[in-house]
Amino acid sequence: MSKIMIWVGQFDSEADFEKYMDQSAFRQWWKDYDEDNKELRCQFCKELGVMDYDEDSLIMKYSSEGLENLLNVIPADTDKIKEILRAKKITVANAAIMYNSHEGISLQKATNTVSVSFLGSFIFELNPTGTTASTAGLKYMTWIGHTDKNETEFMEYFNQEQYLKELEAYESGQSKKRPNPEHRCQFCKDLGIKFYYPEFLRIKIDKTCTMNSVQLIQSVIIDNNVLDCWVEKSLNRNGLNNASNNCTFCYIPNGFRDKKKNQKVFILKENMKGHLGIPKKYVEEIADYNGLRYLSTFEWE
Repeated sequence: MSKIMIWVGQFDSEADFEKYMDQSAFRQWWKDYDEDNKELRCQFCKELGVMDYDEDSLIMKYSSEGLENLLNVIPADTDKIKEILRAKKITVANAAIMYNSHEGISLQKATNTVSVSFLGSFIFELNPTGTTASTAGLKYMTWIGHTDKNETEFMEYFNQEQYLKELEAYESGQSKKRPNPEHRCQFCKDLGIKFYYPEFLRIKIDKTCTMNSVQLIQSVIIDNNVLDCWVEKSLNRNGLNNASNNCTFCYIPNGFRDKKKNQKVFILKENMKGHLGIPKKYVEEIADYNGLRYLSTFEWE
């Protein structure tokens, strides 16, 4: 499971918080002159001592209602965060910054900030303990079936290491070659996307075969608002409610709740052809996704 670094702070307004994080001037300079400009870095980067940050790896949250409400939208264990807040004697905050722990900001540099306080590195949790954040609107794309592969073999389907290295080299200016689309993982090829966000992918292999199909699906959706009866109806409708099922995975393409970062992934199921308008961005259903079948995309409003 992915880890994120978390900072919290108090700003006079949301606009001031956005200004603190705004690196548009730096990005424009780099685009125009193909070189860094330390003076044009955002204040967050200046305090960290880094040149810039990867916007695709960052989540910003602001709450005019203060710290208690802010805790409800931070995707990490709320109880652990509260412990650290008490230890640091932080009682006021209306802004939070969450950043992927593997994207260029070291833990040592993370402590350099002045305008915000660094709380540490936490496991990314979409449904963190102690929060009341709504999961309405999240899309749970789910697959289910039987696999004889061990975990290492099964995970090779999701191995996007080579493509991400090429993408990072291209975006950082180390290489002028765009990443080779053939180097995408097979999962991304099957979905028609460039890459996936690992924090929004959940996989379960039931080695003991003790779960039925509904329990298996719910073990990766992890949302009480997606009712068992919905899952069971979908399994029955698709002929996938089988006792032999021992594996499932779920991907949440809109996990960021941010239009700029969320991915639009639509799978047109074979049995829906001719019954639905075709979405602008879609891929046709295939019979084999790492040995599993696509079930459905579950969502509650």
